[in-house]
Amino acid sequence: MNIVGIIAEYNPFHNGHLHHLKETRRRTGCDAVVVVMSGDFVQRGVPGVMDKYARAESALRCGADLVLELPVYGATASAEDFALAGVKALASLGCVSALSYGAEDPDAPFRDIASYLLSDNPESHEALLAHVREGNSFAKARAMTIASERPDYAGFLQKPNNILAVEYESAILRTSCGFTTVAVPRSDRGYHDTEVTTVCSASAIRECVCGGNDFPFDSVPAITRDLVAGLNDSTVVSADDFSDMLFSELSAHTPESLSALYDIPADLAKRILNRAVRPFTWTSLAEDVKCKAFTRSRIDRALCHSLLRISAEDAAMFKAGDSIPYLRVLGMREEARALLSEIDRTGRTVLLRRLADDTRSLSADAKHLLEGDLRASSLYSQILYKKTGVERSDTRRKLTVVS
Repeated sequence: MNIVGIIAEYNPFHNGHLHHLKETRRRTGCDAVVVVMSGDFVQRGVPGVMDKYARAESALRCGADLVLELPVYGATASAEDFALAGVKALASLGCVSALSYGAEDPDAPFRDIASYLLSDNPESHEALLAHVREGNSFAKARAMTIASERPDYAGFLQKPNNILAVEYESAILRTSCGFTTVAVPRSDRGYHDTEVTTVCSASAIRECVCGGNDFPFDSVPAITRDLVAGLNDSTVVSADDFSDMLFSELSAHTPESLSALYDIPADLAKRILNRAVRPFTWTSLAEDVKCKAFTRSRIDRALCHSLLRISAEDAAMFKAGDSIPYLRVLGMREEARALLSEIDRTGRTVLLRRLADDTRSLSADAKHLLEGDLRASSLYSQILYKKTGVERSDTRRKLTVVS
């Protein structure tokens, strides 16, 4: 089978994502598309505006054949580790041959740029460290280093999807998984553009609905509108919904214990706790902590890892090895059952269809990691219940199958 993979968040699934799925099928002529998708918490370190099952079903109804959940340890990581986890997940299936991603400049030499960044160049490394010591974030420091050394590459690293494309190519090189890649041009106005149109970014949609406005139904495919019908500021999930939970978690920490969590250096831990002594919302705290050295996304990820109790040790356990220990099946198309059989034959991971049955084959370490995913899902379910009165249970949920 010719199987192509996509790493996504679909937060929420919109017309640009539909375009990407269609173009992926057209350009590759593939037999199936497997999507590895963030769960209830996403790479920016915040909850998804829609729950993972609704986002997965949107993708399935728009052309994906199988949607798997990227464990929270990769889903809420930096762009580098998010890309690496996604590539490892697809490689773990044993039958995916290509990765498709969106980019602002699809003809850019992304693999060459990735190879250059991975090269062991002491002068480049020292220049990057010098920029970091000046108080710049790692991403900005790297862009500054590249600008001085390879100005022909630098322009491509100013755009968010191009940056992620380079991270995907780097992950492919680092894992030696041999994926070919398909770069599809973005069809929307850009990640940072906040204007809501028929083809706009997910960030524009999120800003619209989180601001209390009606859901922009023209921005999503018609066949998914029933999944978001009635979604508004009283049902959309935002980081601020978790403010009380976050307050409870942070109040129990010292700088030392907080810095033992995943990707929270000691200086950031102190900065967070110094500003968490007075009442806050998630947003107000993140804005108060933000500075030149720590971007808003970096801070949101730190707060997320505190909320979810993701330790540095657990994150290291997840990143160890060349495969992902388990992947939860969020949904599939009826005709994709042959694809599941193929993965069962070739894969190096455990596909979790029914938690009660399939977890028995997990190692002790994998079961421990899965507890972190279930905690994240449980907290999200509690917020959904508080907003809607609808109880969502991961352990009792039947597999979503779209005909």
